[in-house]
Amino acid sequence: MRQQVERGIIGLLRDHGYRHLAQARVLEVGCGAGFWLRQFVQWGAEPSNLCGIDLLQDRVDEGRKLCASSISIRCDDASNLEFEDGTFDLVVQFTAFTSILDPMMRTRLAQEMSRVLKPNGAILWFDFLVSNPRNPNVRGVKRREIAQLFPGWKLALQRIVLAPPISRAVAPISSLFCRALSRFAPFCSHYLGWISRA
Repeated sequence: MRQQVERGIIGLLRDHGYRHLAQARVLEVGCGAGFWLRQFVQWGAEPSNLCGIDLLQDRVDEGRKLCASSISIRCDDASNLEFEDGTFDLVVQFTAFTSILDPMMRTRLAQEMSRVLKPNGAILWFDFLVSNPRNPNVRGVKRREIAQLFPGWKLALQRIVLAPPISRAVAPISSLFCRALSRFAPFCSHYLGWISRA
């Protein structure tokens, strides 16, 4: 699953002119322990140009231990970012919105992400589009809601990642069949996308 997501992200970056990330300023909202920030370093980003925000201090502490010291990781509220307008080339979020159940808070976060983005920048989106019936603290974000969160923006979304219940059932039997099923959008549970001003 992770390899599929990584291939998809690298493809999006390449297709949108980010073959070389050394000069790109990147903000991740809901960065947790900084896994994706570390991935951006592997893909060529300069650590000092990376910043992560998370609400949970223990995750921030872990991220600071695991990431290069020049990556800025802050414990803060991403719905009220302490950055000037137009600071970042890319703002990325990986399953942050599905953990926010309050529609007004989702709207505020989207507004802040938009505000700190440069005029020609983009939002890299990866999140569930379906809700988890076993976890009431997670609610999927459909395409219509993403469009409402970023009104007038251009959305390029693709369904990706075989739904976990299907994957858990099929993977022990055949990883090849699992990969084949993941090519069919109706079986996929996440959106990976590029959101930019129209």
